[in-house]
Amino acid sequence: MKKTVKKMIAASTLLFTGMHIINQYIDTSNTPITPSKNDKTFLWKDMKINYTEKGAANTPALLLLHNLTPSSSKEEWHKIDDTLSQHYHIYELDLPGCGKSAKPSITYINYIYVQLISDFINNVIKEKTNICAAAYSSSFSFMTARMNPDIINKIIIINPTSISELVKPLTTKGKLKDKILGLPVAGTFIYNCIMNKSEIEDTYKCLYYYNEKNVLPSDVAVSYYNAHFDRSNGKYLFGSMLANYTNINIIHALPMLKNDIYLITNRKHTPLIQEYKKYNERIHTIYVSNCRLLPQLEIPATISEKIIQVMSDI
Repeated sequence: MKKTVKKMIAASTLLFTGMHIINQYIDTSNTPITPSKNDKTFLWKDMKINYTEKGAANTPALLLLHNLTPSSSKEEWHKIDDTLSQHYHIYELDLPGCGKSAKPSITYINYIYVQLISDFINNVIKEKTNICAAAYSSSFSFMTARMNPDIINKIIIINPTSISELVKPLTTKGKLKDKILGLPVAGTFIYNCIMNKSEIEDTYKCLYYYNEKNVLPSDVAVSYYNAHFDRSNGKYLFGSMLANYTNINIIHALPMLKNDIYLITNRKHTPLIQEYKKYNERIHTIYVSNCRLLPQLEIPATISEKIIQVMSDI
């Protein structure tokens, strides 16, 4: 019996040592892909929020919010931000848990992002702002406009997350996954296994892009760097999302919004758009083709044109 216990202890020690070595290797080999010379920092609730500012100060303010995943960052806008900055005063954020912003060991809930956007507009932008958000960031964009209507002008959403997805509740299974990912060695190892380059590349080919031939190695490399920046602490956001902590019911907020709202999406998402319009008739739809979740990367010229078109009457 004692020999069995000793063997189990030895095997466990060897296993955890191996996990730790792999975690350390991933951390030390994760080198910056994009330059940081234009990056700025907004200190918010003891968190350093990374952002970039472009364009003339006397043009309308436009805040760009990337999709919410640990591998996402403001780099999702790098193919259109120069074009947009010729017309607008652009601000691009790395949201908490993403990119080069802080990734604290906390439970990430939707309201954290609502607070951040509100405070960033009030303290950094300091004027009524237009928002262009991608995918999951649609939820806290709508909630920010509902809770702080005086600081938000137009809302442009690229492929909003479905309302039915946003109302999914906390689950015991999801909370267990969150706790496991929070473990210092094993949780980090599991996260690193999930957020490997091959899986990220598959996500681009199957979910983000319409034509997988358009996926560039640099896109994958940047997302991999984002996912593992700050010792792979993006695992805390990932765990919160698996448990549905980041979800929120926007059904009661949508009818109260007085903003002009524009949804940019593919025609195959027509049922999703109808779901949104059921709660707010002010919603306008702009259809694009040959793209999936992140058209700002795959068809940047088209998306730039659509955003400028929407913003033209300001």
